[in-house]
Amino acid sequence: MSLIFDYGGTLDTGGIHWADLIWQAYQQAGIGVGHDIYYSAYVDTERRLGQEPIIRPSHTFPDVLRTKLQMQFEALSINDGKRQTQVLDLLLNHVQRTLEQTRTVLQRLAQRHTLILVSNFYGNLPSVLRDYELAPFFSDVIESAAVGLRKPDPAIFRLALEHNRLLPEDVLVVGDSMKNDILPAHELGCPTVWLQPSLPATVPQCATYCITHLAQLLDLHPSNG
Repeated sequence: MSLIFDYGGTLDTGGIHWADLIWQAYQQAGIGVGHDIYYSAYVDTERRLGQEPIIRPSHTFPDVLRTKLQMQFEALSINDGKRQTQVLDLLLNHVQRTLEQTRTVLQRLAQRHTLILVSNFYGNLPSVLRDYELAPFFSDVIESAAVGLRKPDPAIFRLALEHNRLLPEDVLVVGDSMKNDILPAHELGCPTVWLQPSLPATVPQCATYCITHLAQLLDLHPSNG
């Protein structure tokens, strides 16, 4: 069986949505803004990054995150370079720790399965994967900025299937987002793995499996694996 992974919020944070992770770092750094105001700045920044050529293909993830925080702070009218650096360091440390564990899991999975990446990203995902030494594990990378499709449109998953000559039932889709990963993959007929650090009381039927940590993938035994 082949595996399709989401990137942001799945491989780099351990299932924590980036909006929540950045908010946690704001709190740790003592930035006194309300959550609604922060979230509005977060959404506006993501929209601009998705629509404007701000991120270049050569940018690493620290470059992306530094740019993202600068845009958020400007939107929030916060002029505090020290706290911005503090938030950046907190987030990069979290990502580094998480990806050390992720790398081990992917290395083991890649010995038995074909791994594919399908991600909404800014046009520099290959640079990010190289920088974090993840590129060798993936046989194909489908990035929204490169193909002109974005999740939750099932077409981006369909493109990955067609490009790799795979049937939906032979592909396990792994992601943290019910809306962007699990529902569209289920719509195409793919079995799914929903990554949630805290198990919900009820797991939707569209999630074939629900895990709290990526390493639990090593214990799954899909029917045609």
